[in-house]
Amino acid sequence: MIVSCRHPGWRPSKKNHRRLNCYRWFFLLVTTLVSTLPLSPALAAPQIVALQRLDFGVLAIPANSVSSALALSPLGTATYGSAYVYVAAATPGRYRLTGYPAFTDISVSMAPGTVSLSSGAPGAQLTVSAAATKPSPIRTDINGQAEFDLGATLTTSGSGQPYQDGTYLGRPTLTLSFSVAEVPQLSYQDIDVDLELRTSLAVAQVEPLNFGRLAVFSSPGSQASLALSPNGGVAINNIGAARIIRFGSETPGTFRVTTGAAFAPVTITLPTDTVYLVHQSQSADVARFLVTDFVALPATGDAKLNALGSLDFRVGATLRTEQTAKHFVDGEYAGTFSLNVEY
Repeated sequence: MIVSCRHPGWRPSKKNHRRLNCYRWFFLLVTTLVSTLPLSPALAAPQIVALQRLDFGVLAIPANSVSSALALSPLGTATYGSAYVYVAAATPGRYRLTGYPAFTDISVSMAPGTVSLSSGAPGAQLTVSAAATKPSPIRTDINGQAEFDLGATLTTSGSGQPYQDGTYLGRPTLTLSFSVAEVPQLSYQDIDVDLELRTSLAVAQVEPLNFGRLAVFSSPGSQASLALSPNGGVAINNIGAARIIRFGSETPGTFRVTTGAAFAPVTITLPTDTVYLVHQSQSADVARFLVTDFVALPATGDAKLNALGSLDFRVGATLRTEQTAKHFVDGEYAGTFSLNVEY
């Protein structure tokens, strides 16, 4: 201090004494001000907060014969490979970084990670990779924070193993690259990725296939038939002693497909084997009907789901009498058949 610099024999005048007190006050003031300045806080551990998860939406994957990619940009634009059928939109992830150096550029990459059924059931897996961000690079603010959108690429295995329907989850690792005082730094953050596979289509019967009210006569040497078209038309062909006489009320079957992808073409597969209609008594002594030649409207080449991912279609078939000496008796005759609708 200035006080320690004075000569031992020196005596201050009133003027010098006031000046010395002024110096003392000045240094005391400076020391006090400096001591109240806050220390720079240490940086918090880098973290990533998901504001919106990366979601590849709802998809159908009818076949897994070749590897196929779905590229989702950070802007939300999706490009679908040939293996995918779009059902519901994919959305890019949105994230917030905290605890990073202020005013720092950060680049993001992603090591390939697997996306598997959340149930843990065995089955084909998908791979998520090729992260892309907006902005790129990401720049932190004065607080070492930043927000960014994230896209990535989803790839099928192409192994031939089918994908099961369900929710798929993945947890890939992001590598964040930046520099502090020109020294390269790396930070690793895990994120959640999900999607739903819905390859199976729901099919419900709206109206059963009904051949109406008939009078029927069988013959061991001949066969009568009634062809019911999907649009409701009826054509009867009686041969020999076998006879079908119609009294009306016949209707083609009506079926509804739901939970599908908008405007997606579908294939309707109908029975190729003979379906038997038996009397309600289940008696082996009563003649049976044979049902063959199933046909759908629209046909397979023209079947396409609407904007809501649904489709109503009708099914007709040909009813034939059994060639037997047994007789038809009054009552209801019933049978079942299966059909399949797929992408």
